Amino acid sequence: MDNAPRTAVVLARRVQEGHAEFDLLVPPDLFWFRGHFEAFPILPGVVQIDWAMAFARQYLGLELVAAQRFQVKFASPIGPGDTLVLALRHQCERHRLSFEYRRNGKMCSTGQVTVAP
Repeated sequence: MDNAPRTAVVLARRVQEGHAEFDLLVPPDLFWFRGHFEAFPILPGVVQIDWAMAFARQYLGLELVAAQRFQVKFASPIGPGDTLVLALRHQCERHRLSFEYRRNGKMCSTGQVTVAP
């Protein structure tokens, strides 16, 4: 069995009604870096969406099974050993989960996922 980690390490979390922030460490030996560019490993966008949805399920109580419609914009690649802030915001009235990953205050990616009413 492969023991490589598949998610980030949560260093800190700040959770309030409808939104949350997490300080994350991306393990250098993360499973998802394998084959995603040998010379320059980057965290795949689908994994970024999956992590945002998983944290929203666990900490915001959203019952997300799979992304229905989503938009993602990438500004800077996320790599092995990066320390990030993941910010989540649930906009209940708009049926939307918004997320953003920042490194040292600069945007890495941002996105939105439609949440079923």
